[in-house]
Amino acid sequence: MRPRRPATLGALMLSLALTTWLLGACATLPGAPQVGELPSPAQAIQRLEERRQAVRSLVLQGEISLSGAQGEFSGEALIQGQYPDRLRVEVSGPFGRPVLSLISNGAWLIAVDYQAGRAYAGRASRRNLARFLGLGLSLREVYALLSGAVPLLARPEGTRLTPGPGPGQATLHLLGAGGTLAQEIVFALRDYTVLGGRLRQWGQAAALRVRFGDFAPTPQGLRFPYRISVQDRREREVSLLADSVVINQPLDGVLFEPQLPGGVPVERLP
Repeated sequence: MRPRRPATLGALMLSLALTTWLLGACATLPGAPQVGELPSPAQAIQRLEERRQAVRSLVLQGEISLSGAQGEFSGEALIQGQYPDRLRVEVSGPFGRPVLSLISNGAWLIAVDYQAGRAYAGRASRRNLARFLGLGLSLREVYALLSGAVPLLARPEGTRLTPGPGPGQATLHLLGAGGTLAQEIVFALRDYTVLGGRLRQWGQAAALRVRFGDFAPTPQGLRFPYRISVQDRREREVSLLADSVVINQPLDGVLFEPQLPGGVPVERLP
């Protein structure tokens, strides 16, 4: 249990980013270079993927906030996830009053807007998720970001590694197919902990910016971020400040099975 911090950020519509999962409950990252020694781009990609795959399940509890053109929201959130794309989010406002719940098994989702007194059911598409999470992410990307990782561009046409921006850090640069997408991931050389990342499209503002902070060690030997912030080109931002984090503990699969609630109207999503 992490000591509670002074109130700063709050809670959702989340999502708040995602491979074959090779590591089990006790995951460590062997073979990390000495601080200051740059690996090859291929080695960095491999180790960053191993770090991403090391978190098989998660339970996060804390404050979550959303800000954008439509205003700001903050509250308390309980987030449960299971690799690769199962998610359960429960958000409450003042006095613990329920605001939003979202449950997905990776293919379908059920969301309940308690303030509107209405439920929604449909496919777990980016479009449908964005309606509740605020950002156009897939469930796999959401899970990866919540686990303290960044999903890497698939089959990049160009890769390079540069030192910095800080001491003991390196930046991995990936160029997507056709050169229209570029990705940068900043990580710590000693253990491949991801510190932040940016996805850019040619000639446009950053499509996505991610920042991780307030790291604490886990029993599995990972440094896990208690602060996660995701922002898109429209300046919409979702932030999570966790009070407690539990990873790689068994979760009952029934938690992620969408069930239509009784007593409220249900709108079908495309």
